[in-house]
Amino acid sequence: MEAARTVATDLSTAANTTVLRTVASSASSIIGAAAAAVAEAQPSASTSSSSSYLLLELPFRQLLRLQPPPAFIAGTRRMAAQLDFTTTVAIVGFIFVFCLYLIHIIALSYSKYRLHHKVKPNSSLPGVSVIKPIVGTDKSLYQNIESFFTTDYHKFELLFCFHSEDDEAVDVVKSLMKKYPDVDAKLFFKGENVGLNPKINNMMPAYRAAQYPLILVSDSGIFMRSDGVLDMATTMMSHEKMALVTQVPYCKDRSSFDAAFEQLYFGTSHGRIYLAGNCMDFVCSTGMSSMMKKQALDECGGIAHFGGYLAEDYFFGRELANRGYKSAISTHPALQNSSSVSVSSFLDRICRWVKLRIAMLPHIILVEPLQDCFPSGLIMSYSLNYLFGFSVLPTLILHTIYWISMDYSLMTSMQNGNLSFSTAQFVVIWLLRELSAPFVFIKALFEPTIRWRNNVFHLAWGGQILPPKC
Repeated sequence: MEAARTVATDLSTAANTTVLRTVASSASSIIGAAAAAVAEAQPSASTSSSSSYLLLELPFRQLLRLQPPPAFIAGTRRMAAQLDFTTTVAIVGFIFVFCLYLIHIIALSYSKYRLHHKVKPNSSLPGVSVIKPIVGTDKSLYQNIESFFTTDYHKFELLFCFHSEDDEAVDVVKSLMKKYPDVDAKLFFKGENVGLNPKINNMMPAYRAAQYPLILVSDSGIFMRSDGVLDMATTMMSHEKMALVTQVPYCKDRSSFDAAFEQLYFGTSHGRIYLAGNCMDFVCSTGMSSMMKKQALDECGGIAHFGGYLAEDYFFGRELANRGYKSAISTHPALQNSSSVSVSSFLDRICRWVKLRIAMLPHIILVEPLQDCFPSGLIMSYSLNYLFGFSVLPTLILHTIYWISMDYSLMTSMQNGNLSFSTAQFVVIWLLRELSAPFVFIKALFEPTIRWRNNVFHLAWGGQILPPKC
């Protein structure tokens, strides 16, 4: 019995040491990345004048490979040997939530530094082939498509992709082609079967026909600022190894509660992770508005190579990063402008994304449900209560005030001004979003099947689409 206790104690000590080393290393990495971002905030004399911003030269992925000093490891082992399991969990919880606080600061700081800069026209920039996959129409489609016909860029073409010639959106595009006859625009139908991803199949003929070195994939629900293409192309050509530029997903102002719910999500929870991830050199690209160098994509096998993945946008970014290419965000956010949004349909959309992340990165099951305000607040409150005797309720209140204040600040930064709804409405919608998050995650766990438009998909671990069962 005594021998068993000794073995159990050794195992517990080893586990505690491993956990503490991992968390401490991650925390120091985040702090290091934040310091790198601050250090890069002032332009250096050697920076190229053509760059619209400064690239971070200390990527987070490299920081993660750094090892703590031997003295720190030895001290951690001595401390872990004296800790029981509950104390270790409390320390881990405290550090985890503290890192979430840092992510808030990194995202807000990076948004102030990176977003909403003016870009100057530059006729030396390469041409852009804009690929627009379209399925169906809504009241905003005409406005969204017209924003590309009127884009302020010197050399571009518009390539519209439809599954069928009977699609209602075909007439919308044809009417705009008639209105703007000087714009180089083409229609493609029926696609090409190269995999199980219908979006890739739909875009294949346009990709093969693209005549310019820059490819912009833009969803039909995106409204593009007149200088949006210029902004993305300028960012693309700011570094010779740049191969992927995305716009931070956000929303155009619309006057409805449902639209405000969608806008708040992209301006807070999603925007925080997207901005901090890009600042720290993580791959977190989204395909609703993304520009890529065709030569770099062709090195990866073209878009056909990604026809077996449903989240092709993420795998674009990952493959390009693995080949040594850089990615960045442009200065202007992507303005989603769908007229058919509702809270229930948008929650289903978020649920679909959670299912995708679970399939692509299964280990996030451990942290995804804990990264929102109230779960992380409970973790911090009980950790501080156990470690230092702080009262749970005041800690939870202070945590929530910090969280909602940082979210509001981030959203106003992405908006670049006042929000289209009141502060009181922000608080109500924010509470609804935060309280609904755990239920969305639970639904994603118990209903892993993904329904997208009229299709049903089953994914294998790693994100590949499984062939339909006969």
